[in-house]
Amino acid sequence: MSAAYNGRIAVAQKEGSKLAISWNGHLYDPDHWAIVRGSPNKALAERFIVFASQASGQKSFSTQIPYGPIRKDVLAQLPADTLAQLPTAQANLAEGQLVDATFWVDHGEELEERFNAWAAR
Repeated sequence: MSAAYNGRIAVAQKEGSKLAISWNGHLYDPDHWAIVRGSPNKALAERFIVFASQASGQKSFSTQIPYGPIRKDVLAQLPADTLAQLPTAQANLAEGQLVDATFWVDHGEELEERFNAWAAR
């Protein structure tokens, strides 16, 4: 067992690998678009976010590599075989755990030190 991005596993499967994903207990961590306050290109950045968030682009993206679309309405437009590979498919998401960023900000350094000490033994 190992940790991997589901898109990488999907590519390996297409190339003939027998790797499989266990969604039970998987971790998911959403990404976000942000515009830095005071950005001289704020309007252009806003236009890009609108463009990147369009359903047609999200559908195409998720069909090419099975990373979940940012729009829930796109899920209903995807083929069943693609949907089954998405971490954001309802059945898969129900088996997952949202990464708690606050926990890792508060404890990540300490846990990394403990892990490194354990691994060095």
